[in-house]
Amino acid sequence: MQENIINSQSWHDCLKYMSRRMKEQSYNTWLKPTSGMPADNGNFDLTVPNQFVADWIKSHYHDLIGEAFKEVLGKNYHLNFVINESEKEEVQPTFNLYSYQNISALKPKPKSNFLHNLNVNYKFSSLVVGDFNQFACAAAMAVAEAPGMTKYNPLLTYGGTGLGKTHIAQAIGNQIMELFPDKRVMYATSEKFTSDFITSISDHSIADFTRMYRDVDVLIIDDIQFFSGKESTQEQFFHTFNSLYQLGKQIVLTSDRPPREIKGLEERLLSRFSSGLVTDLQAPDLEARTAILYKKLDSEGLSIDDSVIKFIADKISTNIRELEGSLIRILAYASLKSVPVNLDTAAKVLSDTVNNNRKEITIENIQKAISEHFRIELKMMFAKKKTSNIVLARQIAMYLCRSLTDNSLKVIGDSFGGRDHSTVIHACNLVTNKMLHESVFREKIDRVTASLLY
Repeated sequence: MQENIINSQSWHDCLKYMSRRMKEQSYNTWLKPTSGMPADNGNFDLTVPNQFVADWIKSHYHDLIGEAFKEVLGKNYHLNFVINESEKEEVQPTFNLYSYQNISALKPKPKSNFLHNLNVNYKFSSLVVGDFNQFACAAAMAVAEAPGMTKYNPLLTYGGTGLGKTHIAQAIGNQIMELFPDKRVMYATSEKFTSDFITSISDHSIADFTRMYRDVDVLIIDDIQFFSGKESTQEQFFHTFNSLYQLGKQIVLTSDRPPREIKGLEERLLSRFSSGLVTDLQAPDLEARTAILYKKLDSEGLSIDDSVIKFIADKISTNIRELEGSLIRILAYASLKSVPVNLDTAAKVLSDTVNNNRKEITIENIQKAISEHFRIELKMMFAKKKTSNIVLARQIAMYLCRSLTDNSLKVIGDSFGGRDHSTVIHACNLVTNKMLHESVFREKIDRVTASLLY
């Protein structure tokens, strides 16, 4: 017993050493929830809440832990991760980031024909995690592993445009559907919720609307700031929120600002939005921006000179969407002009961006460019006609509107003859998958993109 106490104190001393060399939030998120002690044969057993934490510590803090071993304990150890099985077996209803019940081994049949509205490409595996989003991602993963069973209900993530709020929110939904195929997950923007509510009033189908949004296990609502000033919609969402919360269902929300800074929201809603866990997203630092660009290239199966990546990361510091958009512009330009992707090309392409004089891309000029490229009448962008070439042209136009503009799914859908936002999501998914598997098709998209930008 005495030996175990001494061994446990060894890790405690290492933690104190590392806490002085890390940001407080990073330390509290990743290392503080751990315990450890020396084992046989030069090993050091580090007990962690789950495999996600183990992987993160291994990739980000392995060297720091080695340094702590040497400085504090005076010797080197081989780090061995141990998953805390006790946390898997029972729910701990305390305010602990990794407190959950692991029931993912249960594999019931999924509920078929349920429209979740999720973009299947938004997953945790495609996220780059850094100090700018670390806490938000950790909380999101905890919720995804135990929906409705942590203190993080609701989970609200806020941040500026293009910082990854939608990606994180939908990653939660996709992870839940993978781990718990019997759960009903519903994703909707606040605009979609409002539109459905208004439609249900005019169609005398309030009961159907209520059932659609309340007969779920997980409700994800994006951009709640757009509830501002909509009193009837707020009333309806208040009752939806209460119904789900009282049943122990998980609620996930996003916003472009902290709840208390959203004007035009009722106090009772503000109180509920802030009652769970509120996390924020900051602009990524240089290291994170570089990692994001490498991740984007890897997902596309491409590689370019490191100097170009460093140039983009240094020049574009606003948000992730702008960062990835700049990379796409450079690749598209190089493809169109048949020039190498080097520093000279990057500097030329980004000169207007760096000088804050970037050409504006609108839905209208995207539609016009696509209609010209595919040699179809512009009015076909809005028509109900479903011949294959027209459908593909519309889908590409929707994809480019989502990639190159900041317009919401609803606005894009409305601009294509009043189509539903789920149609836009389907179009984006289809084009993205086609680009990944068909190099000729991807080159065609690159040329169209370049024609819009230059």
